[in-house]
Amino acid sequence: MLRYHLRSVSILILFILFLVSCERSETHSPGKKPRNENTLRYDVSAPFTSLNPTEVELSGSTIVFPLLYSYLFVPNGNGKLEPDLAFKWTYDPKNFSWTIHLKKDAMFHNKQPVTSKDVKYSLEEVFENIRPSLFSLIDRISPLSDTIISIGLKRNDPELLQKIWDFEIVPKFNGSEIDYYNHPIGSGPFRFKYRKGEKEVVLEANEDYFNGKPCLDRIVFYFQQDKEKAWTRLLSGETDIAQEISPKNYEMMRQYEKRYYFDLYPLSWYAILLYNTTDPLFSDPKVRLALSHAIDREYIVKTILRGLGKVAVGPMGVDSPYHNPEVKPIPYDPQKGLELLKEAGWFYDNQGRYLHKQRKLFEFTILVFEESQIEKKVAQYLQLCLNDLGIKVRLQLLHFKELERRYLRNNEFQAVLTEFRGVSREPKCLRGLWCPDSRKRSKAGSFEHPEVTHLICQALDEKDPSKRKELFYQIDALITSLQPGTFLFHKTAIDVMSKRFKLPFPFSLTHEGIYRLRYASLKKDRPFGP
Repeated sequence: MLRYHLRSVSILILFILFLVSCERSETHSPGKKPRNENTLRYDVSAPFTSLNPTEVELSGSTIVFPLLYSYLFVPNGNGKLEPDLAFKWTYDPKNFSWTIHLKKDAMFHNKQPVTSKDVKYSLEEVFENIRPSLFSLIDRISPLSDTIISIGLKRNDPELLQKIWDFEIVPKFNGSEIDYYNHPIGSGPFRFKYRKGEKEVVLEANEDYFNGKPCLDRIVFYFQQDKEKAWTRLLSGETDIAQEISPKNYEMMRQYEKRYYFDLYPLSWYAILLYNTTDPLFSDPKVRLALSHAIDREYIVKTILRGLGKVAVGPMGVDSPYHNPEVKPIPYDPQKGLELLKEAGWFYDNQGRYLHKQRKLFEFTILVFEESQIEKKVAQYLQLCLNDLGIKVRLQLLHFKELERRYLRNNEFQAVLTEFRGVSREPKCLRGLWCPDSRKRSKAGSFEHPEVTHLICQALDEKDPSKRKELFYQIDALITSLQPGTFLFHKTAIDVMSKRFKLPFPFSLTHEGIYRLRYASLKKDRPFGP
């Protein structure tokens, strides 16, 4: 605890010294990069894998895609699609078909033109590998010329383009396979320069970009898993963008709006205390529900997250279109939890302190990601809540990879504090998360329930939108009632960017927000704002 306080004091001193130094004229040590260098540095919290956007969905690489590749169109601040590779598109409601016209001067980084064959190839690859549920809408994708392509649908859908705008366009395979790890080829405003394994990716300005060369010379993406370190790097000028800083750090920084851009938004990811339902201790849904009643999620949001979050409800996520509105959070009611535990055969010992069943104490270990300060604080609070109920809880801090190894498609754990993504556009993620298949266990700690598996498979195969929605509502209610984990909270993410760069649009690190970083420019006169 003393070490933690010393670290907090050190960070505060660093922050104050940094702000003071910003008031002075800048001087630079020999060999140190000047702060006004025309390079945007971006700390990313996940490692970089392949840079093939038709195959990679969850990786630090997805942060790179909007600047390395181009899209057919991109939504503006009002959600209306604006041109990128395409400059015109029309819909024929009688024939259920879209006709899209491409710009003639768009080129890939290897100087080859972007054609309708490349678009067809890209769309089909993403449909097949990442968005299979949308593929059921498609009847055909037909190039009509080098710069005109038609998308025929099986049924009326005038909103299709809104659903596929974020499909990156890549070159069609033409005999020489592209090395997407070491030499990816896009058509975006920045071209690939080099990478250092999973730790760093460097892009440089594309002088031949069809929308004009960007103002930035280069963008350097760093894999920085520890978000506290990313924050201190931001303060010291080592990076320009930090994602998801802690509420504590935000409160410290928000008075300095002249120096930083801030963006606050709710995450679809939710924190969950996941139980190993194959462990006899947690095999009874009554026991899992009892533990959920013992945890005050409102307190976590109000105190630990400092109000920057929402109480989680179930597997879909609170803002998901697939969330059943009749499903409510499990209320904080320790007495109800104790009654459920008694029904399951758990009673206090002779001293009235700890719960036991057949002379066995109720005790277990929660695995926690050791580099996250928020998760450690939450875990300590969970320990207190359950201890008050008469349950002995131990905390084990682990590196992220070891933490995942223990519970992802595995059951080498008792409980783990982790995060799962809610369902926004692609409900297919439910199958891998909550259902086993013939070859492997479910990602959620080997959770398995026949009715859940049946409903998810049925919903993903259902073609009728209203029936499909009702099935997802049933899934949401069923998994929530089973409490395979205590659904804790959704964080409000807080992203920060240095104002040494000028942005002609609101700061955001959504997919379209990253795309618009191509318009950022260095403030040469007063790099830290007006």
